[in-house]
Amino acid sequence: MFRQIVRSPFVASATRSANVSRRAFHASRVAKEHYLDATPEVFERRVIDAEDPNKLVIVDFYADWCGPCKTLTPLLKRVTSDVSETDGQEVDLVTVNTDEQMELAQKYQIRALPTVTAFKGGKPLGHFVGAIPPHQLGETLKTWVASAPPS
Repeated sequence: MFRQIVRSPFVASATRSANVSRRAFHASRVAKEHYLDATPEVFERRVIDAEDPNKLVIVDFYADWCGPCKTLTPLLKRVTSDVSETDGQEVDLVTVNTDEQMELAQKYQIRALPTVTAFKGGKPLGHFVGAIPPHQLGETLKTWVASAPPS
């Protein structure tokens, strides 16, 4: 009988000599930020008191049980990470779990999920409710990026 030898990275790393260097990881500064599962404090700091009043901040109000939210949130992460999707402008993403942050959901009158609200200068600029197709999301973001902050 033949025995199959399974090589596991855990076994391999345990048998390496001490002279072999391990791969080092480092973090670089990210141009745009994602604040996932924001608390009221993070929301206040990153959305209401944003450093740049002209920078678009997208807030995704969602819940873990919401099927359309599970489709929309990864799409929002992708398009806000790619400046080609937003006419070269950086866009921050803040996600708010409405089951955990009910006071924020009440303050912004969230009645259906997902609700996506755009902020500039700490003020709501526009919103949409429900999952929308990627091309429509891209066009909506470009419109919001080009808009002036509300007065």
